[in-house]
Amino acid sequence: MENYEFIINFFQSIGASKEANMYLKLFKKGNPARFAVIKVGGKVIQDATAMIGADLAYLANLDLFPVVIHGAGPQIDARLAAAGVVSRKKEGMRVTPPAAMEVIREVLEEANGALVASIKSSGGDAVGINRGVFLAEPHADRELGQVGEVVSVDLRAIERAIRRDQIAVVNPIGYGPDGTAYNINADSAARALVLALKPKKLILITEEGGVRDGAGKLISFINLEREFERLVSSGVITGGMLLKVREIKSILDEMKGRLTVTICSARNLVKELFTVKGSGTFLKRGARIRELRSYDDVNLTRLKNLVESSFHKKLARGYFRKPLRWLFLEENYKGAAFVRRVGGKYYLDKFAVRREAQGEGVGSDLWDVMLQRCKKLFWRARPDNPINGWYFAEAHGVRKFAKWYVFWINLSDGEIRRAIRYALALDETLLPHPADAVAPAAATATATATLASGAAAGLPPPAGPRDVV
Repeated sequence: MENYEFIINFFQSIGASKEANMYLKLFKKGNPARFAVIKVGGKVIQDATAMIGADLAYLANLDLFPVVIHGAGPQIDARLAAAGVVSRKKEGMRVTPPAAMEVIREVLEEANGALVASIKSSGGDAVGINRGVFLAEPHADRELGQVGEVVSVDLRAIERAIRRDQIAVVNPIGYGPDGTAYNINADSAARALVLALKPKKLILITEEGGVRDGAGKLISFINLEREFERLVSSGVITGGMLLKVREIKSILDEMKGRLTVTICSARNLVKELFTVKGSGTFLKRGARIRELRSYDDVNLTRLKNLVESSFHKKLARGYFRKPLRWLFLEENYKGAAFVRRVGGKYYLDKFAVRREAQGEGVGSDLWDVMLQRCKKLFWRARPDNPINGWYFAEAHGVRKFAKWYVFWINLSDGEIRRAIRYALALDETLLPHPADAVAPAAATATATATLASGAAAGLPPPAGPRDVV
């Protein structure tokens, strides 16, 4: 790819070249129409059209063509006010009397044209698609007026644009079989588009730059499985943002989590696409963790591949014949924790998360489920393990030896001594990867010792060591 070196140089400048490399390769695989859906809020189009247009043109010049869908809320408010029409919303959705529909249609088409023009002026190619994508019917809540619900999505115009190396910029208005125009909330339209396209990533660009708590502080990560009801009941998520998050939850439930979703600001679009951490709010469904006592219902080929790709090492022959107390396994084989019973304690033998799942929180979900089952836990890690700081923060104590650090949670003094003897006597079950013989420096940079890195596992950063002995 002509501009591959350019993007790597760019991310080297912000210290994220490895992440960019990984995501660029990931996004280039498969159907190009399924790269990403980007939903742009109307306020962003009003205030940051040039910035968004430049970033989208940048992506197009990398042969990456996201599908863009947009709103135009503030512009519609202003135009309706000028026409003497009072704007009213119900649960985040605009009540649309027939008299307002033509104004809304005109404003959305203008916003669409402005975004297309901005992309073109920055050196990319784009085409506006103002109708033909969403077949709609009247919303079930008739108090909303001429608001519609999506019945089906026609992707032909979008796929045609991408074949021509154009970014498709989609207007959210839907049309009924009789040609009647319906005002469809842009977040609802984005949901329908995502379910039809099944992209790798969904990004919502908003003025707020993400979900914010009651004090206005950005929430960097939301596990919808655990936190959605609390955030709604406490009033943290309300109005338009509540509608956004509900649509995201619906998408992730239907796609079983096979999608990454971020809400971010206009200035962070490219960073959100090509880095793990990002700068907005990352929303995840919440990993579904299987709690297994044996390998009977497990695809061992997939499990072996998960471990070896996470550690960049080979599992020793016969590893799966070793006794197992618990296998905590993410349902899509994104992560796993192998736990053995040692007396009245548990030894964490392997903890692995796929590189593609970095930053998704799979590791933290695994860790939480494991600790619910394994109150007394210990593990070992090499002294040069890059995330020992995190282990210090999680563990109740650690003993340092030349070859290993042994960590524990909830162990008595006698249990600690027995745990240390057990951990130090264990054979190694991860062997050097064949590539390491050719490039040992690269292997050293990518492999961890016996426990996979918490950073790769998507675990939260350390708060600082505590109770270190």
